[in-house]
Amino acid sequence: MKRRTRLVLTLCLCLLSGWVQSLGWSLQPQSRFGFRAVVEGEPFTAEFRRFEVSPVIDRAGMPTGFDVTVHLGGIDSGNADRDREMATREWFDAAAYPLARFRSTAVERQPDGQLVAAGELIIKGNGRPIEIPFDWRSGDSGAVMHGQIDLDRRWFDVGPPDDSSVDATVSVFFSLGWDAR
Repeated sequence: MKRRTRLVLTLCLCLLSGWVQSLGWSLQPQSRFGFRAVVEGEPFTAEFRRFEVSPVIDRAGMPTGFDVTVHLGGIDSGNADRDREMATREWFDAAAYPLARFRSTAVERQPDGQLVAAGELIIKGNGRPIEIPFDWRSGDSGAVMHGQIDLDRRWFDVGPPDDSSVDATVSVFFSLGWDAR
């Protein structure tokens, strides 16, 4: 009986706090998650083939946090040789570090209306606090989210340590949608 009482109490506290995990939402197949980089003066765009993005939303349909997992071994840049190279030890080292993670438990609305998720990004075992700006629209049928952030790849030991052949700045972008079930 004590276990049941604790379960009911925990459920009530979660509902009263307004936090609802987006269980039952499914990421739309046309969702995109990738990056833009420049190597030897040539820009390119790459997308990750597998990723999971789980928002935590309140009863009003606004996000209060995110749990993001990106599978680093599956990259599509339109160039098979480059894609294989990005999985190697110098780049993402996908064999040793198959996942990149971002966890946020705080989302704030900026004065201009932009939303910002604050959390820690971990790539190749290197963690760094970051703030990701994004746009969010939600309704009864689900939600849509778009955003972009510029990162220094060297923070995470990705690629060569200098920027003579590979620009240090990488633009990470996402265009995500969820269907409510």
